[in-house]
Amino acid sequence: MVYRDYLKLILKLIALVTIVSGLVQMLSPEFVLGFIGGVLTESTLHFFGIIGMFMVMFGGLLFHALSGSGNNPEAVLWCSLQKYGAAVAVTLGVINGLFSWLAIGVALFDLLSGILITMHWYTMIRK
Repeated sequence: MVYRDYLKLILKLIALVTIVSGLVQMLSPEFVLGFIGGVLTESTLHFFGIIGMFMVMFGGLLFHALSGSGNNPEAVLWCSLQKYGAAVAVTLGVINGLFSWLAIGVALFDLLSGILITMHWYTMIRK
C-alpha cells in the first residue's frame, strides 16, 4: 500500500466515525450534549439532533466520494470545509462556556480530519 492508499483508508474510517457519531447525536442528542457538558433544553436537543443529521450526511458523502470509481474532488473539498467549520464551532462553544473542555477533543478530531481530508483533496487535484 502506498501513502495515498493509507490516507484513503484512514479517511474512510473517519467518515464511518462521523456517520456513527452523527447517528448517535441525531437519535440521542441528550447523551452527547450531556457528555460534552452542554445545556439540555428542548431547543438545544432539537438543534443538536439536526447537527447529527448533517454529520451523517457529510460522513456519507465523504465515504461515497472515497469509495466510488470516479474522482470527486469537489465533494472531498466540501467535506474538509465541514470539518474545519465543526472544529471552529465546537471551539467557540467551549470558549463561550457552552461546552466543557472535554469538547476540545471533538474539535481537535475535526481539525485533524479536515487537514487529512484536505491533503487527500490536494492529491486528487494535482493529477
